[in-house]
Amino acid sequence: MASTAAALMTSAARRLTRSTASAMVLRDVSGSHKLTIDGCTPSKNLHKGWAWISRSFDVAGHSWRIRYSPHEGDDGNTISLHLELDPRAGKHDDRTGAVKSIEFSVLDQSGNPVPAFTRAVTGPCAFGQRSRSHGFDNFIRWSDLEASGCLKDDRFSVQCDVTVTADLTELGVAYHDDGAAPARLHHEHHLVDLMWKDKRGADVTIDVGGEATFDAHWWLLAERSAVFREDLLPAASKEKKTSAAAHRRIEIQHVEPRVFRAMLHYMYNNTLPEKMEEDRMVLPDKMEDDMAMAQGLLAAADRFKVDGLKPMCEEMIAKRIDVSTAALTLAVAEQHGCKALKAACLEFMTRPENLKAVMETEGYEKAKPIVHPLVVELVMKQWLASAAATKCVN
Repeated sequence: MASTAAALMTSAARRLTRSTASAMVLRDVSGSHKLTIDGCTPSKNLHKGWAWISRSFDVAGHSWRIRYSPHEGDDGNTISLHLELDPRAGKHDDRTGAVKSIEFSVLDQSGNPVPAFTRAVTGPCAFGQRSRSHGFDNFIRWSDLEASGCLKDDRFSVQCDVTVTADLTELGVAYHDDGAAPARLHHEHHLVDLMWKDKRGADVTIDVGGEATFDAHWWLLAERSAVFREDLLPAASKEKKTSAAAHRRIEIQHVEPRVFRAMLHYMYNNTLPEKMEEDRMVLPDKMEDDMAMAQGLLAAADRFKVDGLKPMCEEMIAKRIDVSTAALTLAVAEQHGCKALKAACLEFMTRPENLKAVMETEGYEKAKPIVHPLVVELVMKQWLASAAATKCVN
């Protein structure tokens, strides 16, 4: 019977559509880099226009360098500092122009920025093929640096602070609503790796029925689920009396850990787990466990309002409708407002032989309080249609 389920699907089941969803989380991402120039005297003895380049550092998915020039200005006694893209880090385009601000500061002996020697470029600053650097040709004179007390043992340090507006879902970055600095993760990782492999930046622990725990990212849960965003996460923040950036813990009841794991997989990866994807294409000989899993996932998608997952589950379940599953599937469809799945079940049962067989199953007895009124309505519609046809013939 299972092998013929696909053939038995009618137009109602085929109308099930698969939708997708994605999130674009635009936030200001900041990073800083400290550069120490050790050996100021030798650098001052070089010709005007000579420059050194710092080691690369990453901010918002791009690789940056600081260019230090010890001889600028008309008299060659001024230091220049510029931020530039690292040309060795791959191709850049003009979208890198989302740089909101660049700030250079001379650091005192305690490592703190000196306000008198802090200068900023406010954006947007375009970095691309046409403009690869921004900064100050005349940042500070040597005489002022020597008098500041920041130059000691022939060395001094500067700090470069960069703020870039970026899409966190591309970068794999966790952020906090209180404006705390984001935790930078490897942007080349797929989002699913954030869940199962690279858990840095995870700031929520989800306890599922005391049987399993999952570490997740606040920003992604809030973007993918209205229930997490509006109910669970705010409640966790209220219970946590420390700062908003603290790690939260959420308890979830009445969900199987394997079902919750599959839902998290979809939230991070926008697809079903690999095994479930395979089963959507090839119906296994033993479907009972897969059917229970799919129905549980549908219930979770409806409960947590995970857009896009619910129609995928409906499609997967509709392909498994047969005599043994039709009654329970109809009950699930009715409980969770799945109109297309409900229509597929009822149309499967429009065949008299199917309806009789379904009503004799154990599943029908279990689901009878929900299913029986629907079956009575179906039988009445069939009887009225038959009576109308007979009247027309006569």
